[in-house]
Amino acid sequence: MAIKNCGIIVKSTGGLYTVEKQDGTCEECRARGAFRHSRITPLAGDRVVFEKDDGREGFITEIQERKNSLIRPSVANVDLLCVVVAVKDPDPDLFILDKLLAVAKKNGIDVLIIVNKVDTANPKELINAYNEAGFETVEFSAVKKEDFSKEIKKIRERVGGKVSFFTGASGVGKSSVMNVVFPELCLETGEISKKIQRGKHTTRVTTLFKIEKNTYVGDTPGFSMLDVSGFNMLDIDTLLSCFPDIAKYACDCKYKKCTHVCEDGCSVMAALKDGKIVKSRHDSYVALFNELKDIKPWDTRDRL
Repeated sequence: MAIKNCGIIVKSTGGLYTVEKQDGTCEECRARGAFRHSRITPLAGDRVVFEKDDGREGFITEIQERKNSLIRPSVANVDLLCVVVAVKDPDPDLFILDKLLAVAKKNGIDVLIIVNKVDTANPKELINAYNEAGFETVEFSAVKKEDFSKEIKKIRERVGGKVSFFTGASGVGKSSVMNVVFPELCLETGEISKKIQRGKHTTRVTTLFKIEKNTYVGDTPGFSMLDVSGFNMLDIDTLLSCFPDIAKYACDCKYKKCTHVCEDGCSVMAALKDGKIVKSRHDSYVALFNELKDIKPWDTRDRL
């Protein structure tokens, strides 16, 4: 007779899911075919119900209601997203970063930006830009860890009692940062390809690690692109609210249907001209607006 259990998915790879039960032990499970027919995929971070016969593989029968979910990284029920960027090698792609921050904002996910490799270049311009945009940032260097004990303590305190996922472009040192902050993990790390200035993908599956009671941190595969329109992750109607540093200046706009992209007399454009809005942030907003403006509801593809 099958026994029902509850737990959290801590690892997802190739249709096989590792579920941690309430007693701390883990079981390997697959998803029932009903999920596939409903185009629903269990994700790391999902709270699930599964059934298991003694000596047999378990099957997930229910996915409990999610508070949020993301695609690339494919995760669910995220409390905190720790986004690792490098000052250089590779240079930060601010558009990709801003896309991810907008998606996090839409899903009600707190963000901590960890600026790594500060030993290689001055991070102040990048730090100031995102501090001014209202984001919490931490300077870091995984190779100079002895100089960053306060930052290590801060990151550990921020993830305490939460489900947190670390993500970032390939080569930024995400796994190295995690190894320094959580030395018990011993994650595989990779090197930057000097030819193409991209990192080798050392994280191939999405995994949650239990640091202490009620504290999980996830390592996710690096991303090089984020198709927000194709995956229905952002929409034109809520885009402005996903850029709160821009939205606060839109309240005074004299145009009722202003796009805040380039209109003369727009309060956002005035704030941009006065240096109150970081130019790269507005550039990202405009690029996303142009990406989303012609998308119809029936054009989006629900991939979960």
